Amino acid sequence: MMSVSLPIAGNRESMLTSIFFVVLAASLFSDIHLWVLLLCLCAGIVRGFLFLGWYNHMPGKRMVNLLALLAGTALITTSDGMDFLHIMVNLLLLACALKLMLLSKRRDFYQLFICAIFLLACGFIFYQSLARTLFYGIMFLFLLYILLSAHTPSSTRQFRQKKTFILFFQALPLAVILFVFMPRLPPLWKMPEGKSTETGLAETITPGDIANLAQSEKLAFSATFSTPVPVREQLYWRALTLEHFDGKSWSVSETRQYAETQLRYMNKPFRPALSGEPVRYEVIAEPTKKSWLFALDTAVPDSAASQRELWQGWQYQLTSRQPLFSRYAYYVASYPDSPRSQGNAALDNTLNLQVPERGNDKTREWVHGLREMHPDNRAFVSALMRYFNDKPFSYTLTPPPMLNDPVDSFLFDHQQGFCAHYASAMTFALRLAGIPARIVTGYQGGTPINDETVNVYQYDAHAWVEAKTDGTNWQSYDPTTMVAPSRIFDGFEQAARFSTEIQGDHPLNGISQLAFFDALRNMSAQMDFLWSRWFLGYNNDKQTDILDRILNGITPLKLSLFAAGLLLFTGALLIIFFVPGWQRSHIAREKKYYLGAVEKLEQKFGLQRENRSPGQFYEYCKHKVPEAIANDLASLTRLFEQYQYHPHQAPPATAIREAAKQLCWRVRNTARH
Repeated sequence: MMSVSLPIAGNRESMLTSIFFVVLAASLFSDIHLWVLLLCLCAGIVRGFLFLGWYNHMPGKRMVNLLALLAGTALITTSDGMDFLHIMVNLLLLACALKLMLLSKRRDFYQLFICAIFLLACGFIFYQSLARTLFYGIMFLFLLYILLSAHTPSSTRQFRQKKTFILFFQALPLAVILFVFMPRLPPLWKMPEGKSTETGLAETITPGDIANLAQSEKLAFSATFSTPVPVREQLYWRALTLEHFDGKSWSVSETRQYAETQLRYMNKPFRPALSGEPVRYEVIAEPTKKSWLFALDTAVPDSAASQRELWQGWQYQLTSRQPLFSRYAYYVASYPDSPRSQGNAALDNTLNLQVPERGNDKTREWVHGLREMHPDNRAFVSALMRYFNDKPFSYTLTPPPMLNDPVDSFLFDHQQGFCAHYASAMTFALRLAGIPARIVTGYQGGTPINDETVNVYQYDAHAWVEAKTDGTNWQSYDPTTMVAPSRIFDGFEQAARFSTEIQGDHPLNGISQLAFFDALRNMSAQMDFLWSRWFLGYNNDKQTDILDRILNGITPLKLSLFAAGLLLFTGALLIIFFVPGWQRSHIAREKKYYLGAVEKLEQKFGLQRENRSPGQFYEYCKHKVPEAIANDLASLTRLFEQYQYHPHQAPPATAIREAAKQLCWRVRNTARH
């Protein structure tokens, strides 16, 4: 069967499809190559020229095939480090752009429609905020409208809009039922991990890295507490533990990673000894493409699903068993009073006393003298903290470069830095003094959005120190409190507003000080959090809780009866919506005008239209009715056949209506003689 060709100039569906793909590609800007977006824009411009009649020839297939070959080669060479899903999205957009240039048949249109559905699904995967979800929902309605336009070219815009919303609201209850009550099955495949990360935290940092991260206002995660919310200065969200130092940068120890891999292989997670009252909360983490999670010390999974999906590391940190490619909700209980004395003491001491053989000679000499003055570990730590407090250290996002011997430069020359500078210098000094120490990176504080929830942003990124000052327990120390206590007690946002050292460096200054802006941002954060918690965070535990409330207790019999009732209800909805005999058939206005006039003609002159086409009926009537009526019938027949069989050149409905009225008037007028 031959595919129906579409007109080139003035074809509305082709132009709407072009607009759809250009807007959709622009919305995926951060996930596709810039040149792919430009190619989509060029395809849209080509269709615009064809639509307006400025250019009357389709691009040649040979040229488009050559362009496809060049684009495919460019995609291969520019996709190093990009994960498989993003490469496939770029490839699909390329194919759509090229197909858009050659769009000339119904078959091409349907292929583009199917590709558009896949691209919309990718948009829902990449961006899960409430605003993006509403945007892609509107784009889906627009796509339905384009499909209806292609199938009903002669219908009015109001009819197409109404039909689009009818289709949407017919599908909505079925979608809600499937979302709420369908079993939450695990994924059948796993997205491969790319080389890039979405979070500023990394397994290797130099002191300036977190300062750069503090320039970002992106949300890192939200936490909702079911117990009283701790005060801000207690909100130290652990993410990574850095134990290897090469003289400039800190990183996760390869020895530690190997040990953790062996424990995972043997399925021996860490089980910390817990004491005191727990702090219970739910965390909704933003996608990072990494597996580390965020929690307060000492943290353990607090739900059945979290216990299955999380890994308890021997460094008191939580990780997901799969990288976070989308927003991820998990439940945690933290025991802040629990001693952190468990673990492999020999490995801990070996890794956390390691220092480079050379470099930072001033610091080595200074620590040697300070250690002689303070042989007690606690006294030595206090002396270090006093040094940061007594000397003219300052807290800034833009410290000067410290390329050679960075610890020496920071402690004795520049004395300006961000949290990582202080944590790095203190950890190095403690190790030189024979005290096991390591850096912990994560976030500190958070912005309350209601009485139970705090949002933690990338600018809350922080680094602090853990040390075994008593030889057994890991104790936390934050040298930043000696220099910028407002950073800890008031949060980075407030510190950035009132500190002359930070002011001007941070994007929150200026507009963010307006009360209206703060209120608007808090309202947006609250709505986005509720969306994340109740929709994106919907999992097996919440589904079980809903079923338990509906059924007043879950038993196999109740579940079976409920499932049967749900199937019957769904079937009834499908019957109501989709069985044609139960729906009122729609007759276009143009056809109603024609049939109404023909019916009056049949009644007056005793004619029978039967199964004749409009042209055949005219030939049947023209010698059986007066000439004036035959002429009016000829005019109506010509307009109606043009509407029926040449939809792209169809006359307006008003023309058919006037012709039908003229024929009816002529029939009535003849009846008076």
